[in-house]
Amino acid sequence: MAGAFDFFRGFLLIMLFLAAGKLISSYLPIAFPGSIIGLILLFIALSVQLVKVEWILMSGNFILKYMALLFIPIGVGLLNYLELIFTHWLVIVFSLFFTTLLIMLLVGHFFQYLNRNKEV
Repeated sequence: MAGAFDFFRGFLLIMLFLAAGKLISSYLPIAFPGSIIGLILLFIALSVQLVKVEWILMSGNFILKYMALLFIPIGVGLLNYLELIFTHWLVIVFSLFFTTLLIMLLVGHFFQYLNRNKEV
């Protein structure tokens, strides 16, 4: 019985942070995903130990275990836009390559900046 309580408590906490993120997102003047805001709020709550990791560990592991299933509808939805993807494949490949390269450069420079006085 305690395991079920822990699971539902963690799931409820995750859903509350998601709802808070969506609420904040609805009041923003720009379009920003509420789920990302909810994750940031959950991260802050975990960092300041407002929420204990043990409270969301069981339900978080469950969600992560089955997360791949959540990508199936997105993949099927891409089939509706297959012609558009084939039409603009060069732009898509270029943007994937460019953004990957940009992120790698930024992370590398940021790591070097943070560890400039330390010997690795």
